[in-house]
Parts: sequence; structure tokens; C-alpha cells
Amino acid sequence: MDDRINRPVKAACLACRASKTRCDGRNPCRPCTLRDRICTYRPSRRGGPRRGHRQSAIESTPLPPSQAAAISHVPQSTPSLTDESTLTPVDSSLWSAETPFSSLGRNQDPNGALKDVWSPPHTDTQSELQGPVLRVYTSEEEIQNAYYHFVHPCLPLLPPPSTSSLPQDNPHVFQPSHGLAGTVELSCLPYQPTSSLSLALSAILAMIPPPQGRNQSEPCSVWLRRSYAQLFAQAALRMAEKDIEDFTGDWPSSDGLAEGRNFHPQLPTQLHPILALIVLSLYELCQCGNKSRMRMRANQAITTAMDYALHQLDENATEAQRRAWWTAVVVMYHSAANNDSPWSLLLKAQDAIVSVCALMRPLTAKSQHGSPALDLREQACRLDRDILSLAADCNLEPEAAGDDQAENLAASSLWKTACAMTHTARVKLHRYRAFSDIPIFLEKHCDLTFLKLDAFPSHSAPFAAPSDLDSTFPFTQDESSIICLKSSLAISRALAGPPHPGLLPVDTAELDEPRISSNTTGYTGSLPFFKCAAMQASYVLYMLVHRVRAALSSKRLSVCYPLLNHPEPVTEVQDANRLIEELRNGAHCMILCMKRDLIFEGIGGMIRDLDAAYFSLFPN
Repeated sequence: MDDRINRPVKAACLACRASKTRCDGRNPCRPCTLRDRICTYRPSRRGGPRRGHRQSAIESTPLPPSQAAAISHVPQSTPSLTDESTLTPVDSSLWSAETPFSSLGRNQDPNGALKDVWSPPHTDTQSELQGPVLRVYTSEEEIQNAYYHFVHPCLPLLPPPSTSSLPQDNPHVFQPSHGLAGTVELSCLPYQPTSSLSLALSAILAMIPPPQGRNQSEPCSVWLRRSYAQLFAQAALRMAEKDIEDFTGDWPSSDGLAEGRNFHPQLPTQLHPILALIVLSLYELCQCGNKSRMRMRANQAITTAMDYALHQLDENATEAQRRAWWTAVVVMYHSAANNDSPWSLLLKAQDAIVSVCALMRPLTAKSQHGSPALDLREQACRLDRDILSLAADCNLEPEAAGDDQAENLAASSLWKTACAMTHTARVKLHRYRAFSDIPIFLEKHCDLTFLKLDAFPSHSAPFAAPSDLDSTFPFTQDESSIICLKSSLAISRALAGPPHPGLLPVDTAELDEPRISSNTTGYTGSLPFFKCAAMQASYVLYMLVHRVRAALSSKRLSVCYPLLNHPEPVTEVQDANRLIEELRNGAHCMILCMKRDLIFEGIGGMIRDLDAAYFSLFPN
């Protein structure tokens, strides 16, 4: 019989205290070792264990000068956590080891003052900071400059900047002091935005890691960015609603263009709530993945714009008013721009997607009665011709209009987006015919079917019989497969294009690196509000890899000859392997494009499914 008695230890680590787990008092303790969490202890405030007179005498003996000098130069490590009583109004359960604050310190300043660490990034040293940090700005002008770097190329809300070159982005670094760890308040920041628009933009900018931070994918860093982004978004919504209620219907005269405008010299303050709602709608989609709230914010922006009579603009309307109206109208169509060509192409591409969905719904719907429309063949042929014509227009890269760098970047970015959306429409038209909508993903993404593991294998998707497809769809399976292949590779090339000059090419990143890059150039992603195009194209590429490999295994490559571009029996294996490598490169590029925007948590499920599918096909 085991005579050992599990007596309480003298001190338990903070993680075991928070999770109410028995601690063995070691460093690291066994529970923390098993759970792979940080094991830290708080120094006792009761003076520690009793010490005899001999120990006290030893400690009171002065050290030699050499030893004393050596100890004085030893860097002191900051204690990890303070007493639970000093915790600001945050539930103590938040500090368990599984939460983002398992490694975040929260000590009070020894002098009693609570200080926040923040500094501009372009200091004498570019050393990385320990612990979670946040990108912040100290004026409306700095927020505006950051907008032209990170938001304008993807969503050109504002008129072009006053200079032809991009304004300098000058972010600061905010690091909560130990006494404020767990406190998320605007009063903790060095500057509080003063308008609903700057607050909404700050919600987007807060998600971008500063270049000085280390381990930006650590839970505590993600928690800090997410919490302040949500705080900015909530404050922006409250201020926007107040601005809408206070609007009297009066617009400033042309003589007072600069009066009452504290964000942009050509932007009336009356437009701030509309633009703020547009930004918040994309925040809800990109960060929260909440399409319902995204539509709610977008509809509120459109309604407010109509209340402000922006839908009745004449030739004397300002550029700011025009952009506010058209971005509000097309925010559900993934933004707009001042350049007529990409704006028109983008709307046409989204209209093509809507038309494809309406056409394919009767064919893919699970219904016991009825049959697809008799004119489906004619409609599908006409729609395919229209999309192909639109894709040809997308091949013409827009020319730079003048020396305005910000506007040229926005036009180029929207042109690539329109190209990706156009080919997405063609994929959606032919995907069902080519692959019968066989599910390969574990979660629901866009309109792709997904694997229901609880119903597997009895679950079966409502696929139409092949004979029905042959009689109702004007394209064969091989023809639709070839079209899907070409369009998916076109989407891959379009999404690989950098949205702004600071973006690194996607082929320089590592596929197996899940962390957010934090280099001297800073964040290099975009607003991921059109990533359904990547999911559609990736589905096609993965399905084609399965098909070609199955043909290789069964030694029946003749069934894949239409995909191999005039192969010969002697070289068919090399042709098949070359196609698989091309498909792999396209899928690789798509994942890198998605991981570039990993700071937005709304696309996390997409990235997980793409990663799982990729590594199941290419484990090495």
C-alpha cells in the first residue's frame, strides 16, 4: 500500500490557482507540463518561511564590493502576475492558463503609477518587444496616413491624398503595463480617435501587428488586438448612430470646406457615419465572420446615405459625396472605386455570380418535385459567353492615371479583384457539372457542400443523376472540367498580386508557417472580403488532383486526356505529373494568399480546411 500522503504544497502556481488544479509546487509543475503552459509563481506577501537567527545573520552580512557590484548589474526580471486583489474588473477565470493571458504580466508600478509603454517604431533600435503589443496612432492625421497604406488599396473610401506619393505611415507601439493587463479601455491608449470614421478605421488598423512585436500569433497577442479592435468598433458604431441622430440636413458651403473637418480636408463630417458603417460592415465580415451583421451595417449605411439625399447627387456633387454613395451601394458587392473601368467590371463580375446562382439553384436544389427549367441549356450557354467576354475585358491591365500612387494602387487592386470574381462566376457555373459538388471540406464555406461527419457515410448530397445533367446542361463533364481548371488558375494568379508596394510576393513565404509575419516592413496583407474566390478555385484544384491521381493509379490516363493538352501515350505520365505540379502550385499560392490575412479571424476556418486538404494530398 502506498504510504505517501498528498499534502497541500506551500505555494501553487498561478495557472493551477486560476484553473483550480492541484499543484505539486515544482517549477514547472506537473499540470503545467502536461498542458504545455507557462508555470509561474507569485512571491509570497507574508514574508516567506520562517528563518532562524543564523540565516538572518548571514543575510545581514554585507557583501564584498566586487560581489555587490556584480549583483547590481544583473538584469531584474519582471514578476509575471500580481495579487488577484489588484486585478481590474476582469473575471479572474480569464487568467487561467488556457486563456490568452497565461503569459501576460500584470504588476502594479512600484511607485503606484500605472504607465503604458508606447513608442514610435522608427526609433534608434528596431529591437523586438517582449509580450503583446498593439499598433496605435496619436492623431487623426496619422490614422488617415495609415488608411492610405492599408485600407485605400482595397477599399477607396476617401478622395485621393493631397500629394501624389503615399503619405508616411508612422505607427506607435502600445504595450499595457503590468497593472493594466486585462484592462481594455480607450483611456489606456495614448490617443483616442475623435470621429466615428477614425474609430472604425482604428478597428481595422488595430488588427495589424506592429513590426516590433514578437510572436504575434500567440494567444495573448491575438487577444489584445481582438479586444481593442472590438472596442474601437463598438465606439465607432455608437458615435455613428449619434451623428446620424444629430444630422440636421445642412451641408457646409463651398466657402467653408475646411471648417469642421478634422480627418480629411475634402471630407465633410456629415459623411463620417456613412463611411464608418461601411468600414464596420467589412470588419464584421473579415474579422468576426458575421455576414448577418455585415449586411445590417451595410443596409444602415445605404439607408443613411439616402436620408442624406446622396442618391440624388447632381453634377455639382463633390468626389467625397460620390464615393460615399457608391461605396455604400456596392459594399455588398465588395467595394467600389473612382476609376470607372474596375468599378464597372467589379459590379459586372458580381452580377455574373448572382446570375449563376439563380441559374444553378433549380439544378442543385434538393426537391422532390419539378425539374430544371427547359431553357437551362440556352441560359447556361448565354451566361457562359457573357462571363467569357467579361473575362477578356479583365485581361486588359488598367493604365496608371497620373502620378497619384494611392489611386493607382486602388484601381489595380480592384482590377485584380474583378478578375478573380469574374472567373469565380465561371467556376460556379461549371463546378457542379464537372465534379457533382462532391464535398471535401469539413466546414461550410460559401456555397460549397461540406462533409457531415455525424451523418457519414449514410449522408448523401442531393446530387442530380448524370443522365439528368447530360440532358439539361449544355457542357460535358470534360468541357466543364477544363473551364474550371483554366478559371481556377486565373484566380490563383489574380489573388497572388500584391495590393500595395510593401507586400511580399506570396512565393517568398513558407507554407507550413502558421504565424503572422512581423518584419521591418510591417503587415503585408489585405482586407479578405473576397476570399470565397480562393475557396472556389481551391476546391477545383483539389478535385482535379484527386481525378488525375486516380487515373494514374488505375493506369487509365486516357480519361484525363482532355486535361493534359494533347498528350501522347509515350509521355502521358510526364504530362500528368506536370499537371499535378501545376495544380499544387496553384493551391499553394491560394493558401499563402489566405494566410497573408490571418490576422482576421473570420477566415480561420477556411485556412484550416485548405491546409487539411493540401497536406492530405501533398504530405511531403
